[in-house]
Amino acid sequence: MKETELNDLINDKVQKTVEEKTSEILATVGDDYIQDKLKEQLDDAVKSVKADVKVDPEIETAEEKAKDFNSFGEMLGTIRNYRKGNVRELDPRLTYLDSRGNVSKSVAKTAGHMEIGDDTQGGFLVPEIYRNELYMIALENAVVRPNGATVIKMTTDSVKIPYVDDTSHASTVFGGVNASWTAEAAQKTATKPTFGQMELTPHKLAGMTYSSDELLADSAIALQPLIYKMFGSAWGYYEDDAFINGTGAGQPLGILNCGCLKTVYRNTANMVYYQDLAEMYQSMLPSSLSHAKWVINPEVMAELLELGSGSSADASGKNLIYIDKAQDKPVWKIFGRPVIISEKMQGLGTAGDIGFFDFRYYLIGDRQPITIDASTHLRFDYDETAWRFVLRVAGQCWPQSTITSRYGGHTYSPFVVLHANTS
Repeated sequence: MKETELNDLINDKVQKTVEEKTSEILATVGDDYIQDKLKEQLDDAVKSVKADVKVDPEIETAEEKAKDFNSFGEMLGTIRNYRKGNVRELDPRLTYLDSRGNVSKSVAKTAGHMEIGDDTQGGFLVPEIYRNELYMIALENAVVRPNGATVIKMTTDSVKIPYVDDTSHASTVFGGVNASWTAEAAQKTATKPTFGQMELTPHKLAGMTYSSDELLADSAIALQPLIYKMFGSAWGYYEDDAFINGTGAGQPLGILNCGCLKTVYRNTANMVYYQDLAEMYQSMLPSSLSHAKWVINPEVMAELLELGSGSSADASGKNLIYIDKAQDKPVWKIFGRPVIISEKMQGLGTAGDIGFFDFRYYLIGDRQPITIDASTHLRFDYDETAWRFVLRVAGQCWPQSTITSRYGGHTYSPFVVLHANTS
């Protein structure tokens, strides 16, 4: 036997063994295993992207310089003094970022006619030591970011995340891989998985507020808690609303508009029944059941407080689930998973008034660090200083569609909501 023939025989035996072992594994595992593997693919993709992210050395230098400020209030006062013309030279502790989030060597003496949506203007970098405080305030009432969303630091205006185009396990798994039992020496069916790439594209979020000149005249320290609270709260609110309801046009693509969203028809219009929750729970990816959280509009609270195992329209004749007596405090959990109450969800009776989400499958891309700028001209006749913050962030769901199970034909998703309609 020639060496080439021997190698061909060995390769054929190896290939045959791999196919047989793959078939054995797929025949003994269920959807739980498959979903775990899909999550592993997401983790691997994110790790790969994070490994490629390099911190801009100019930003690192800027962070070090900013540590010389004694407080955030001192930094705000320094910005205002420069914009007002009280000082001739830019304080070396300040670093100006352009509208793309890059360090700029040229800084205008005044902020001019500063507007919220003006893409031609940047702002002064808020160093990490102060950003952390803004982050904490922003997270106080946020839903998506603090509850397990996958956050990626972006150093470019686009990051591509690979995904497996997996829509059904009826005949294949992992986006098109099919294993079959074959006879000895029989022809094998050629299959290959379908891969795709999703793109995280950042969008700009800007906000503006005003402070009286008297406040700053009294003390720059007095301005610090005002800006912290107002900017932190506003940024967290609008960002979170986009992560849930965003259209993807000029803003992140929100969960309620993602292609992988699973909707469950409700039992009765404008109401929430036990059967609705059970169906939503069943529609969650099996591997996500220990991670997913319920998110409800405040209008849904009354429905849950009167929730029972019966089917009547009110609490009478039901075995109430949440509460026995009106004086008892409800425990906000459904099937052991926590309930988050947020006005960013849709109103009662509307699609998305209640959701069951595994936020690990929502990707957030942080592109531009927060910048702040000031203008003493915009509200000059009111003796007020205008303050503007700018950041750039991306967001969208990682899965591109729901997944149909191998047996039974039921569809699953890490994002499940209650539909407005009954059928």
